[in-house]
Amino acid sequence: MQTFKTFFKIAKKNLPSCILYLGIYLVIMILMSFLAKDSNDSQFQSSSLDIGIIDCDDSKASHALTDYLDEIHTIVPLENDGEVIQDSLFYRKVSYVLAIPKGFEKNLLDGNKKNLIQSSKRKDSASGYFLDEQVDQYLKTMRLYLCSGDSITDAAKHTADSAKDIEKATSLSFEKDHSSSDNLYYYFQYMPYILILLLTISLAPILIIFRKKDIENRMDCAPVSPTSKGLALSMGCALYCLAVWGFFIIIGRIVYGADMFSKNGLLCILNSFVFLLFTLALTLLVSTFSPNTNVLNMIANVVGLGMSFLCGIFVPQSILSDNLLQVSRFLPAYWYVRITNMFGSYSAEPFSMNFYWKAIGIQLLFFVAIFAIYLVANKQHKSGANLSTSK
Repeated sequence: MQTFKTFFKIAKKNLPSCILYLGIYLVIMILMSFLAKDSNDSQFQSSSLDIGIIDCDDSKASHALTDYLDEIHTIVPLENDGEVIQDSLFYRKVSYVLAIPKGFEKNLLDGNKKNLIQSSKRKDSASGYFLDEQVDQYLKTMRLYLCSGDSITDAAKHTADSAKDIEKATSLSFEKDHSSSDNLYYYFQYMPYILILLLTISLAPILIIFRKKDIENRMDCAPVSPTSKGLALSMGCALYCLAVWGFFIIIGRIVYGADMFSKNGLLCILNSFVFLLFTLALTLLVSTFSPNTNVLNMIANVVGLGMSFLCGIFVPQSILSDNLLQVSRFLPAYWYVRITNMFGSYSAEPFSMNFYWKAIGIQLLFFVAIFAIYLVANKQHKSGANLSTSK
């Protein structure tokens, strides 16, 4: 019990800095959840999409296709640069980018359908797929007129006239119904980053104090068994983590209302709790090496930011490369994000309870693995301490 009280006495001394971190991270998390949702909260309109066209053919056929799309959509000038295109799609400057390669007109006249055009789009948006269908329909119609003996100019004119009869709709929505639950989705989306930073920076220093040689010697002199001391310290860590996690859940309930404890909300809460276990194990492991404050901050930022960018917390998994996603599978945050993706109305991740429990199980395996490594490291630390004391 004395160890338990001492734990919270030390925690109380660190309370001001902990509250500061909590406040800063909470504001960041809520702001990011609302800003991210707002950036996605737009209805798809078939007549007013911002698109980019890279015309490398510069022919009558490519000009006709460009003119056709320009009548329906707004063409945004873009450089023929892969990085510029990806940035424009990510920041939603454009919804779709069409690349017309050199030889487009020749291939069209020859009836070659392979690699006639290339397109880039966000995987989490239906508008890009609709525009693919729109362009494909235009090219099919144009081929029909070319096969009937029309010239490129006549075929383009007849195709445009035919398309005008089809383009009647001015606003089509392909997204799921929007609700305040989308804000909740983003709230949970950023939680791993906050938990890793907060626990590493605030909990690890408390554990490191208990590992100081003079503190350990005093505790060894106390009439309490090592098992009882270990149990008391474990209870202190558990309550500390639950308090931090519970704080975010309560704030979520205040900000997002009943959505927090809806079916989807409860599944997200369980997901965050399982990730909390992994974060606790990671914090325990880090504390065994007794790093100083600067090293702790570095570890927290490297692990937190690394997982956030690799696993899809800051950058949607839908636009990460397949090779990067293959690597991120070996990190627990990847599976955490895969679960949260199932609850976002802008994600292409289908909902599956089987996959949900699979992802939960994988995160638990990460927790068990890191906790096992911590136990081994902790045992070696104590063995080394006892050896140095005996000498």
